[in-house]
Amino acid sequence: MKKLAIISLMAACCLMNGTSMAQKNKAFTGSVKFEIKYEGDFEPQQLANAPREKEQLISGNFTKTTRNLGGAFLHEIDMVDSIVRLWDLPNEKCAVTIPTPKKEDDGSKEKNYVIQKRSDSKVICGYNCQGYDIIVTVKSKSEDDDDDEEEEAEERKITITVYTTNEIGIDSNINSHFVPGLQGYSLYLEQPAGEGKKVINQAVEVKKKKINAIEFSIPANYKYFTPEQWNEYVRKMQQQAGGGNDEDDDY
Repeated sequence: MKKLAIISLMAACCLMNGTSMAQKNKAFTGSVKFEIKYEGDFEPQQLANAPREKEQLISGNFTKTTRNLGGAFLHEIDMVDSIVRLWDLPNEKCAVTIPTPKKEDDGSKEKNYVIQKRSDSKVICGYNCQGYDIIVTVKSKSEDDDDDEEEEAEERKITITVYTTNEIGIDSNINSHFVPGLQGYSLYLEQPAGEGKKVINQAVEVKKKKINAIEFSIPANYKYFTPEQWNEYVRKMQQQAGGGNDEDDDY
């Protein structure tokens, strides 16, 4: 069961965080530890292997996030123009690099979210943080809907609450893959996880320290996959574990 849970995480992995600043700060180097809490009526099986903490290394605009998946570790390296995922599995070590989409500076691509500044602020780990609500419009379709009839998809809105600081990061590229336009580096993130449930990531420790550049490279003992090879690899592992899903695989 634990193996299947790890494979499921491998097939449905996503990255989150964001920032944008008017002025450049002195490059922050150090680490941030987050506590991950789950509130609401989660199934015991969901919580059994759910990560309880994560750590992020930061050097300028590069970040490396480490998650304990319960029997395996996932290291995500954000290099601004690409994301490297290092899977430290029980029997092997795998690396996959995902190019990130080019920014559209002309604003021609319609956004599916709006950012609203909150009236409150917090001090987290000694850093002043401003609150924001990110209201995301999500389109969902029933199984009976035709794939070509996008206009029939139902829309619903979800709210993600963050508290960010402008004292970490050089500029808006530090976490540009989360929500472009969001000001500051997130030390608190609260997001819905279904009806009456939510997941909270909150920083519990921020340390300034020197980070070796090797932390942002692929170790020699990791087997490298292209995104296409990785998707096929995950499909095979799912089938072997009895939880195969031929659709919606992610890196």
